[in-house]
Amino acid sequence: MKSRKQNKTPTRFFCDSGVRDAANFLKRSSMAFESPLKMVSKPHLFAQSTISALDLPFAEAIRYFRAKANVTTRHWYDVYGAASSRAFWVAGAATSALVEDFRQAIDKAIAEGTSLAEFRKDFDNIVTRNGWRGWKGEESAAGRAWRTRLIYETNLRTAYSAGRFAALTKPETVKVFPYWQYHHSGSNHPRLEHLAWDGLVLRADDTFWTTNYPPNGWHCGCYVTPVSGDDLKRQGKNGPDVSPDQLPIAQDVGGKRVIAPKGVDAGFEYNPGREWLARTAPGKETIAAAPGLLQRFAEAALKETLIPQAYMPAAIANARLAKIFNVREKSEVRLSAATIQQHKHHIEATAEIYSSIIEHAISEGEFLKNRNGRISAFVYFGGEYWQVGLKKTRFDELFITTLHRTTPEKFKKAKRNSEKMG
Repeated sequence: MKSRKQNKTPTRFFCDSGVRDAANFLKRSSMAFESPLKMVSKPHLFAQSTISALDLPFAEAIRYFRAKANVTTRHWYDVYGAASSRAFWVAGAATSALVEDFRQAIDKAIAEGTSLAEFRKDFDNIVTRNGWRGWKGEESAAGRAWRTRLIYETNLRTAYSAGRFAALTKPETVKVFPYWQYHHSGSNHPRLEHLAWDGLVLRADDTFWTTNYPPNGWHCGCYVTPVSGDDLKRQGKNGPDVSPDQLPIAQDVGGKRVIAPKGVDAGFEYNPGREWLARTAPGKETIAAAPGLLQRFAEAALKETLIPQAYMPAAIANARLAKIFNVREKSEVRLSAATIQQHKHHIEATAEIYSSIIEHAISEGEFLKNRNGRISAFVYFGGEYWQVGLKKTRFDELFITTLHRTTPEKFKKAKRNSEKMG
């Protein structure tokens, strides 16, 4: 199989009366997974007399993956749901070196089009080199086959999904293709809900795509293709289909009840491309969540629809904070669902406050260490004083421990009885 490196520039598709051919080609191309990124373009199918309607999302898929932060984990749910659009992780990979090795192997698979068989060779080398035992219970041939396929497919499918979403939501694309169609993968053992959505045509801005843009679960191979108004008519439809009801279903994750739409596996109830495009401060080593994403995370935590172990990067450690805690500069400052849930009695700490005050406190706050060794940032924000507690774990991770409103008197008292840091 040829490497995608041979392509110097991304292929562009053009649309005129041959929209159906374009859509059919895109559908056939998308079905080519084991790696949907290995599509072979046929630009001669499309007249070039009108606007560019759709980019092959290959370059966007690479950008999506390379903008992720490396994150060590102990369980698959440590980085939950939408946070995966910002973080690269492999469940149980608890050292930075191990995560980086896996990252390079997946990057090669996306950028060069390497096969699952080639990834499995890389996997074996990584496991041997790092002495990894994080996949205990899966050492058998069947266990290795299952685990390697899961890592490979999940990362490639979400990267492709994000890249495709970025291409489909460009204004010039939406102008020509205002609808999207859901396609089932054709699996021999289909999820009934996914099969029921096969052929469904909805507006590109339908809320269905917020939680049900594929992949919608482990090993899900469903995909989306663009549909024009003319193509809709060719299908015998006068308009888009009725958006399905999103029946919320409780699922158990790590002993915690999580709510996701029926037919969507827990942890997949988000749109990878949508969350990616909402982000700020991308980077390989560390990233902070976009305020909107962080606010939605806090809202879900307050409603207790997230497991306590889930967390979101809330800020990046500047030089001062890195010195105070003796960590690398630009380390993530993480906010966990457990912290939010344990401090619900601080009703003034709303989801909006969580999303807006943490970076400000780190940048502008006064850091004090009390007699118990606890470090907090005190900051004036929105006409009031706030206290933001932080701690460093034994893994050199920075976490928010509390966030609540305080008073000028308590702030002055803390200054008298605490050690100034930084």
